Amino acid sequence: MAAKKLRRARLSQELCERLSRHQITTCQDFLCLSLLELMKVTGQSYYDVQKLLCRVSRACAPKMQTAYEMKLRKSVNPSSAFLSTTLHSLDKVLQGGVPCGSLTEVTCTISN
Repeated sequence: MAAKKLRRARLSQELCERLSRHQITTCQDFLCLSLLELMKVTGQSYYDVQKLLCRVSRACAPKMQTAYEMKLRKSVNPSSAFLSTTLHSLDKVLQGGVPCGSLTEVTCTISN
């Protein structure tokens, strides 16, 4: 979802064009920058950049779901031995999702 284009995050056309001139076209490109870098590139205040960060983060985040909702879906389709993470790439690597009945911790590290 981070590969989602910024224009789909409902940013203004002018702002999208300004960011595009700096090769910032996706949510991931935007979210990888520091507040100071975003202030410089967008020409906006600290407060406005924080609001933009929230908007872009919400636009590319997967829909929240509870473990209970996942369990209900699992009871409808009991043949599956995995719970989907809703992240297609991760489910593919895990060969279908998180194994049911297992205790799993997923962490993420970001490197520049």
